[in-house]
Amino acid sequence: MKGRFRLVQLGNRGGTFYCKDIITGSRTSLQTKERAEAERLVLDKNEALRHPLLNRKIGMTYLAGTDSAITKRT
Repeated sequence: MKGRFRLVQLGNRGGTFYCKDIITGSRTSLQTKERAEAERLVLDKNEALRHPLLNRKIGMTYLAGTDSAITKRT
């Protein structure tokens, strides 16, 4: 399965990396000029689309580490 987001580097923007949505055609800046970091960010965006429930559980785990009352809220 191909990912929805692709990595694009624009030379006229100082070599900044962008994330391109292949469905809508929109581009958003990744705020980095390092290829490894940009590839990781795009990979994370694609993974978030594949496993939304897993990402919610991971987020709740991080929140529980900072706010112990989060597990009692609805």
